[in-house]
Amino acid sequence: MSYPIVLCEDETIQLHQLNDLMENYILFHNEFHVALQASNPDAVVDFLEKNAPQNGIYFLDIDLKAQINGIQLAQIIRRTDVQAEIIFVTTHDELAPLTLKRKVAALDFIEKDQPLDDYRQEIYDTLDYAKELIDKTRNVQHKSFSFEVGSQIYNLDRSEVIFLEASDIPHRLNLISTNGRFEFYGKLTELEAKYDFLFRISRSCLINPENIQHVDFSIRKIRFLDGSTRKFSIGKSKKLKQVIQQEL
Repeated sequence: MSYPIVLCEDETIQLHQLNDLMENYILFHNEFHVALQASNPDAVVDFLEKNAPQNGIYFLDIDLKAQINGIQLAQIIRRTDVQAEIIFVTTHDELAPLTLKRKVAALDFIEKDQPLDDYRQEIYDTLDYAKELIDKTRNVQHKSFSFEVGSQIYNLDRSEVIFLEASDIPHRLNLISTNGRFEFYGKLTELEAKYDFLFRISRSCLINPENIQHVDFSIRKIRFLDGSTRKFSIGKSKKLKQVIQQEL
């Protein structure tokens, strides 16, 4: 897993110094990569819009000499990359309370005006800690299932998911769960890749094997714990047996 790092610093010399420190760190920690180094916050906004990064690590100067300052840029990042780790590299640590007020949840404030060795070590320690937090977050997400309905975000435990199938409405999916039925925009292929606990039984249906109650292989029908049933493709029989045995 690679961790994208984004740097935004309007002083060219300081930006190059920060990038050099990152590149030296990456030589021994190749799970990181510098995705963008920018001297203008507009470049970061453009990067967010085009790439929609997730779990990025952002080093930002607070006092950017532009229409968007570092705290405002952090707010934009937080809306796009919800799990972002944001680190302010600044001479203005007195602005730390403002970041709390703006709810950007900064991971750290690193003072520029300190000896280089201390500056380097603080950056590297923060990178280590950011990676630890991202890994823990991903582990939690791996055990859950998230989706959006309108402006609302739902997080279900994986055990609550029974199956998902294509809706009659294009680009929409039906989720059958122990909490009820939901409909939302999505693609089965993307969910299959994102959640490894889901198993595809046909072109139009993903199931959670944990919630299988009974399988009749003679007629290729699965009955789930909620009483609902779905048919599976003949080519899935062998793999389905293996998956069921793994759940026992």
